[in-house]
Amino acid sequence: MKRITRLLLTAALMLACMAVSHPSFALNTATMLSTGKAVADQTGLTQTATQAATKKAGQILNLNTASASQFAQLPGIGNKTADSIVEKRTELGGKFNSVDQLLTVKGIGAKKLEAIKPFLTL
Repeated sequence: MKRITRLLLTAALMLACMAVSHPSFALNTATMLSTGKAVADQTGLTQTATQAATKKAGQILNLNTASASQFAQLPGIGNKTADSIVEKRTELGGKFNSVDQLLTVKGIGAKKLEAIKPFLTL
C-alpha cells in the first residue's frame, strides 16, 4: 500500500509541475482524474489503470447498439473479443438484457467485466 501511495504522490507531483507550465493540460488532467476516480471507486482499479482505461474508452457504449470496433476500444477488449460480443448479441436475438450476460462471451471473465462495466449501458 505504501508503494502505491508513493507512486500516486509522485504522479501527482509530476502532473502539478506540468499543469503549472501548461494551463490547458491542467484542465484536461483535472477532468481525467475526476473521471478516473469515479471509475476506480466503482471497480477497485488503481488510479493509473483507471486513467488509462478512461482515456482509451472515452465514452459510454450501448451494449445493444455498439459496433465491434467500438467494443474494441474498451480496456482489455481486443478485436476478437469485440467480434464475439457482437456475435453473442446476435445469438440473443439482437439484445442483451443485462450487462452481466457478457460473462457468457468467450474471453470475458468476472475481472474483465468489472473493468468494462463503467463504460457500458443497455
